[in-house]
Amino acid sequence: MKIVKLKLDYLSNPICGEYYNIEKHCIITKIAVIDEDNVLQDIGNEMQFLYSSYYEFDSHNEACWFNKEQQIKDKPKMLELLAKLKARLDEINDGSFEVEDWITPEYENL
Repeated sequence: MKIVKLKLDYLSNPICGEYYNIEKHCIITKIAVIDEDNVLQDIGNEMQFLYSSYYEFDSHNEACWFNKEQQIKDKPKMLELLAKLKARLDEINDGSFEVEDWITPEYENL
């Protein structure tokens, strides 16, 4: 059984996979039910763009600054998207993978 990790990082889909297909804007996990699910890809992309928006370049006298205040303001939206993502993963899970959520603990501490 494969482990599917959910993590947030700059310009990364929250579903950690083998690689990201830039042309198609989708994560490739090599788990067919995930890779072929457009709903998951759309939710993941929305989460990716939201999280990446907190990184500001040449801002606040720093080369790269993370806008923690905006992240806190967006916490309900991100948790809503995360709930949708996890619900969809549960819905399509055919028993070939297990989900490991690293996002919830991060957001519980905000």
